[in-house]
Amino acid sequence: MTTEPKDPSDADLVTRARAGDVSAFGALIRRYQPSALRLAAAISGSVDDAADIAQEAFVKAHRSLPTLSDPTIVKSWMLRIVANEAKNHVRGRNRRRRRDERYGSWAVVAAADPEATAVTADDAHRLSLALGAIKASDRQVLAYRYFAGLSEIETAAAVGVALGTVKSRTARALVKLRAELEKP
Repeated sequence: MTTEPKDPSDADLVTRARAGDVSAFGALIRRYQPSALRLAAAISGSVDDAADIAQEAFVKAHRSLPTLSDPTIVKSWMLRIVANEAKNHVRGRNRRRRRDERYGSWAVVAAADPEATAVTADDAHRLSLALGAIKASDRQVLAYRYFAGLSEIETAAAVGVALGTVKSRTARALVKLRAELEKP
């Protein structure tokens, strides 16, 4: 009787990565990259920037791996780094936008490709605008819960608030998001 190989736990991968096993950290990245990309896109409001944000966050996570106190929470720890990187990206983008408004911009805007516009792109754009219209704390909890796929407990750990706060913020944020999406 043969048994199928079991995927290593997060704690095992962290232990191996701390010992210098690059493939172990790569396995963690592959495991959480889809959640990281969704989270980065939701917080930054840009699907195009999500990969760069996640990449930078993973580099920072790798450097900070020795400081991770509990290897069993590596998912929420890594996604917190992604969220912080996305928030930093938004702040930088806002500073650049204000600077460009004040002093002018040298950026050249490419013409829109008519073939690139599709219903899904329109829906994603509407969702992005609606997310941008709600408070950052509400957007953050929705991003963790629905875009990164964290449980309520994991979201509470990642955000650093009580479980009840996550539940109430999620409910409030969904009501606000629904209202934004229903606007013409």
